[in-house]
Amino acid sequence: MESKSFYMVFVEGERTPAVRYSVPMFAEREAKRLSKLTGKKAFVLCSLKSFEIKEFEVVDCRPKIDDLPF
Repeated sequence: MESKSFYMVFVEGERTPAVRYSVPMFAEREAKRLSKLTGKKAFVLCSLKSFEIKEFEVVDCRPKIDDLPF
């Protein structure tokens, strides 16, 4: 399971964030740029947790060639 956090920028009253940043400095730079461009408050968001539903677990049960009796 990947536990790498990421950052996104949300501008108040605008659409949902769509770009992920792996470094907080890049998200902060974008938040400043968007705030200046729109005149609105911009927030840097950080991921805390993720949840995932896995419906199937696939296990390969085929024997190795050396395990075959013939």
